[in-house]
Amino acid sequence: MTKILKVGRNDPCPCGSGLKFKMCCLGKYTAILVEEVSRRPPQAVLLKAAKQFQERQRKEHEYKKRFGQVQPQISMPAFGKRMVAVKNRIYQGDWKVFTDFLRDYVGIVFGNDWWKGEGAKPLAERHPVTQWLTQGMAYLKAQPKQPDGSRVAPLIGALAAYTCFAYDLYIVDNNGELDDVLVKRLKNPEHFQGARHELFAEATCLRAGCRVQRENEKDGGSRHAEFTVNHIATGQLFSVEAKSKHRAGVLGRPGKAAEKPDLRFGELINDAVAKNCPHPLMIFLDTNLPFKWAERLYSRVYGPTPSGVMQPIPSRAMQTILDRTKKEHNGVDPYSMIVLSNHPHHYATDDLDPQKHLFSVLPEVPPANLDALWSIHKAAGLYGNIPAKFALDDADPPIPVIPRRPKFATTSSSTARM
Repeated sequence: MTKILKVGRNDPCPCGSGLKFKMCCLGKYTAILVEEVSRRPPQAVLLKAAKQFQERQRKEHEYKKRFGQVQPQISMPAFGKRMVAVKNRIYQGDWKVFTDFLRDYVGIVFGNDWWKGEGAKPLAERHPVTQWLTQGMAYLKAQPKQPDGSRVAPLIGALAAYTCFAYDLYIVDNNGELDDVLVKRLKNPEHFQGARHELFAEATCLRAGCRVQRENEKDGGSRHAEFTVNHIATGQLFSVEAKSKHRAGVLGRPGKAAEKPDLRFGELINDAVAKNCPHPLMIFLDTNLPFKWAERLYSRVYGPTPSGVMQPIPSRAMQTILDRTKKEHNGVDPYSMIVLSNHPHHYATDDLDPQKHLFSVLPEVPPANLDALWSIHKAAGLYGNIPAKFALDDADPPIPVIPRRPKFATTSSSTARM
C-alpha cells in the first residue's frame, strides 16, 4: 500500500540536499510517493520490547520502595567528567559514584566562601557539617582502595551524619523548593540543629509523595507551622511542625553533655500545638538521645488492639509523655500524628554509626486520613537509604547490614562508598 506525501514549496527537499523544495526538485516532482509499511513487527521484537518495559517498571518500583516517591538522579558522563542535573541546574565534576557528588554538593549549596571560612577555623570550632566531613574523609582515606579506585568501609557516625544530611538537602532541592531562609539557618551553627530536623521532615514528606508549601517566615503577624503538605494520592493537607530537643555539648550547643539526659518533651509538643494550624497537625519530634538512652525510650512490646490486630505498645516513659500531653489538652490528643525519631550519628562520630529509632504515634481516636499518615510514617523509615550509583539502569548493590535486634520501622545502612 502506498500513500502520496505532498511537499510544500518552502519545506526541506525530500532528496536530502538541505535546500528548500522550490529551489531543488520542484521542477522534477509535484508529489513524492512514500511506501507505507503496514506489517506488524516480528513477534520476537514485540516480546523483547515487552520484557524491557517490564524490567524498567520493576526497577522503578524497586527504586521507589527503597528511596521513596522522589525523582531518580539525572546524570550522564561527558568530556571525561560526570554531569549531574539538580532541578534546573547542571553541575560537572570528577564523580564516579553518587556519594562522590554528595561529598561536594553541600559546598556547592553553602558556597565556597562559607566553606573556606569554616576550613580556616580549628576543627573544634567549625560548623558541625564541616566537622563531619573532615572526620569522615580522614577515616575513608585510611581505608584500602578497591580495584575500581573507590574505598569501602563500615559507616562511622561522622560519615553517616554528613551523607544523610547531604542527601536530604539534595532531595529537597531536587524535588521541592530549597528555601533561602532555610539554607541561611542551616549555615548558622546556632540554628543548625532545628533547621536540620526541619530539613529531615521536609525530605520525608517528599519521599512520601507530598507537595510541600513553605510558610512565609517574614510574616511576624501570626505564628504558623514550618510548612503545609499535600499528600498527592489522597489530597489530604497537613500542617507540619518540626521540633528538636536541644542538649548541652552536642550539635554545637555549649556546655558538657549530661550523663543522664532528660526525657521531657512536653514543652516541645505544646509549643507545636500552640501554633493553632489551619490543617490537621503533624509533629516531627527529634528526641536527640545517645543510643542507649533511645533504647529505653523507644523500647516496646506488641499487643492486640480491641479488634485483635497486633500493634506496638509505647514504653512506659513514652506513654507518660503522651498521657501528660493529652491531660494538658482537656483529654484530647491535639495532633494527627507525632513522628518521634532519633538519629544519633553525632554521638559516635569516630565509632560505628549507631542504630536509628522511629516511632509514630496516632491519637486514641484514629483520624480519617490513615493512608496519608501511613505513607509519611513509612517514608520516615527510609531515612538513611541513599543510592550508591547514579543511574537507575544500574541496580545498586545490596548494602550489608550489621545484624542487630529488630526494631519497628528502622533502617540501618552500614557501609560507605566514596
